[in-house]
Formats: sequence, C-alpha cells, structure tokens
Amino acid sequence: MKAIDMTKIYRDYKGKWVALTPDRKTVITSGSTAKQVYDEAHKKGFEEPILTKIPTEVVILVGLITT
Repeated sequence: MKAIDMTKIYRDYKGKWVALTPDRKTVITSGSTAKQVYDEAHKKGFEEPILTKIPTEVVILVGLITT
C-alpha cells in the first residue's frame, strides 16, 4: 500500500471524528462522535465511509526490540 500524506487532515481536524473517502485523501464530514459522522456520510451517499478519530497531538514512538 502506498503511503498517504494526511498532514492537512491532522492539522485541520484535531480531536474530531472524520469520515474519509475510500482513497483516504478527502474528508466527507467531521464531528464530535463516530455515529454523527457515520450518519452524515451515509446521508451524502457513502455506504461504507472510513471513520477515524484524529488525535489532538501526534506522538512519535520509536522502539527497538533486541534479543
């Protein structure tokens, strides 16, 4: 799978639920609850929107496993 740049989505929708198009590049709708966002996307004709909660801040985790 090719990497998708979601920088603008993370910047513009911090702390919100968003419904994305199947290509994960366009926000269909956003809101405070998953149900609200799903219902609104469904009303707009999207049968299976991709729902995700955008974090309020991005935390980068780097780890190393050794044996």
